[in-house]
Amino acid sequence: MATKQNTKSAAQDLQSLFSPEGYQDIFQTWAQTAERMTAISTDAATRSTDIASETAKEAFSNLREVSQVRNEPADYGKAYSEFAQKQMDLFMRTAQAFATVTQNTATEATELATKAGEDMGQKAATNVQGAANKATSAANKAA
Repeated sequence: MATKQNTKSAAQDLQSLFSPEGYQDIFQTWAQTAERMTAISTDAATRSTDIASETAKEAFSNLREVSQVRNEPADYGKAYSEFAQKQMDLFMRTAQAFATVTQNTATEATELATKAGEDMGQKAATNVQGAANKATSAANKAA
């Protein structure tokens, strides 16, 4: 009868081999990572929208300046030349600003993904080790 009791105990131990709490930690880390990734993406979108808005305002201001009436025909050539230079400078600053946003976002996302992978790996390893310990204990009881 003792063997039957040990077998029943071992079967119960096997049923509780994988702790749901341990996996809840992994899912919580996953959810936190998704939340942070959304925040990173939203921040990047906000910064990009601000850049585009400021660029449009400046471009419209440049257009307003170039469209003003001039007294001398030669002033129109000068105004167009200045307009082209301002627009080129604006384009270069805008491209640099977008590149900075992209680079910062990529860096943050990479760091977040790396940290999340490490955290989830550690939590999974802890859960597997706990399950292995339980399995060893169950096997020893059954023997």
